[in-house]
Amino acid sequence: MKEPDERSKEYVLKFETKALRETRELLEQPTLGEASSFIEANPHPRLWRLLAEVCLQKGDFPLAEKAFVHCGDYCGIQFVKRLLLLDDPKKQGAEVATYFGNFDDAEKLYRDMDRRDLALELRSTLGDWFKVVQLVQQGGGDDNMLQMAWNKIGDYFWERQKPTKAVQYYGQAKNVEMQVACYYQLEDYARLERLISTLPDGAPQLKEIGDKFASVGMSTEAVSAYLKSGDVKSAVDSCVRDHHWEVAVQLAETHNYPDIQKVLTQYASHLLATGQQLHAVELYRKAKQHAEAAKLLSKLAKAAGSSRINPLRAKKLYVIAAMEAERMRRKMLSGTPQAGTQTAAQTLDSLVEQDKASGSDRSLDMSWKGAEAYHFLLLAQRQLYDGYQQEAMRTALRLREYESIISIEEIYSLIALTAFYSRFYGQCSKAFIKLQNCTSLSEAKTKEINKLALSVFTRYPPADPGKSGLSSPCPSCGAGCKEWDAHCGECGTHFPACVVSGKAILEPHLAAQCRACKHRYYESEAHERGMRNCALCHTPLPLGGDSPGDLELHGYRQ
Repeated sequence: MKEPDERSKEYVLKFETKALRETRELLEQPTLGEASSFIEANPHPRLWRLLAEVCLQKGDFPLAEKAFVHCGDYCGIQFVKRLLLLDDPKKQGAEVATYFGNFDDAEKLYRDMDRRDLALELRSTLGDWFKVVQLVQQGGGDDNMLQMAWNKIGDYFWERQKPTKAVQYYGQAKNVEMQVACYYQLEDYARLERLISTLPDGAPQLKEIGDKFASVGMSTEAVSAYLKSGDVKSAVDSCVRDHHWEVAVQLAETHNYPDIQKVLTQYASHLLATGQQLHAVELYRKAKQHAEAAKLLSKLAKAAGSSRINPLRAKKLYVIAAMEAERMRRKMLSGTPQAGTQTAAQTLDSLVEQDKASGSDRSLDMSWKGAEAYHFLLLAQRQLYDGYQQEAMRTALRLREYESIISIEEIYSLIALTAFYSRFYGQCSKAFIKLQNCTSLSEAKTKEINKLALSVFTRYPPADPGKSGLSSPCPSCGAGCKEWDAHCGECGTHFPACVVSGKAILEPHLAAQCRACKHRYYESEAHERGMRNCALCHTPLPLGGDSPGDLELHGYRQ
């Protein structure tokens, strides 16, 4: 069955009953006695209610109370009792006007009585906050009432999804919290940012503003709000979430953020994941995490060396890694007391800490060795191409100490080449034998090496010249030692290599030491070449009357 159409009510007519019509006529008379008698003779709740309303309007409160009792209106009874307690007829009239919904009339009566407070109470009870504002501005109420009215008007528009109007009233009420909500919903981030400067430091609304900016990826504005609120952690976390790592690290360093290590680790992981290894190294250096920087540099150096494309780059990376490891050691040792007051236990603790830092990755101890390997590899090739074949062979033979860093194929190929051009066929033969026994070479390469060895040694006997001119007495036992040997054949003394020329240092009194990398060199060789920097680490050398201060490490030199 279909529901009746709402428009059909337009055709419905209402007729009052005879008793109701007669009661209305009797109530229009000056006295209400006849009307009361008629209703008692024809009792009905509607008639009693009508009598009660008329009695209220005419001020006959006892009869009105009786009528409310007959119609069972408990609220009406209580209302009449409250009216009877009022001592002013105008107040009673205003209450009656309010009861019948004539609020303007009630307000007028209160204002005529000079009781704006009652008018304000009436309007605030009704929720007519616009009228409340008018009354306050006309001299009633106080600032708190006005602020509450502005807030209520703002709530009115906010609940009706009108933030543009709501924010105007919230601004007059100085309700920053709701202003933030309105600006955020309106996406008016410029005004939201201006709110930051208007708030005092540490205001709780600043944290909320920062959260709003962070939620839309505006980390710069979020950081400004968080810092003004004193919440450094949220500022750093916001930068981390948006991958603004440099700002996060700068904030952590500036404000002594306790979890800076965690931030650095996350940033470094991000850089490594995106292939920015050198940026990660720079980050570790800024954070004075020398051990981590050295480990990463060692890995990069090993990768650069394995590629066999740019050995100079591998050398530089190893040198920087070694210097970072040295910085780590100096930092640990500098934390102990100065000499004279330093105890053996404290020194031991520093050494143990240093060993722990480098023990997990032995690459920290191998950095200088890696730098030496590629330094002598480059030096040997440079000497060979410059026409110093014997010097090139001598330097190449030094590479036998670095088989763990440079491939055997590369080392002994260079030795064989330099020895051949130096006419040291004995050394050349040993290098070929080493290559022929190398298991890492492919079968094709091994065949080529065998073929090359056959073509060389069918023409030249595998023997070195009788007098090479490259021998000197051992500084320990006096036995004759070849300058390309790293050890004395008689006493086993190890000879370090001059980093300038590659010669074995058989005359220690003629050699000096670089204070940065601790490697030795012949001063005459450095003077002859006019070198003012260490050939290995490029640190200034004390040549020509330089002061001891020139020996200090000033940074990386390419």
